[in-house]
Amino acid sequence: MQPTWLVTPPHGNRNLAGTDYLRQQIAFFEARLIEMGEQGDCAYERALSTAYQHLLQECRQELARLTTVAAA
Repeated sequence: MQPTWLVTPPHGNRNLAGTDYLRQQIAFFEARLIEMGEQGDCAYERALSTAYQHLLQECRQELARLTTVAAA
């Protein structure tokens, strides 16, 4: 079973604030993956890399959903 990660902004307006929050999260996860070399050097970094990749995918999907809703 695939874990489901919750990605919600810590503040009110989910569409506007949510997209900014998601963009910041995406930038953070991408930067960390680059720093670790995508797969990391040890078991801890590999596990963290896997978690970051899942979170990054969810952030991108949620951002796409929010931008589609905002455009409609």
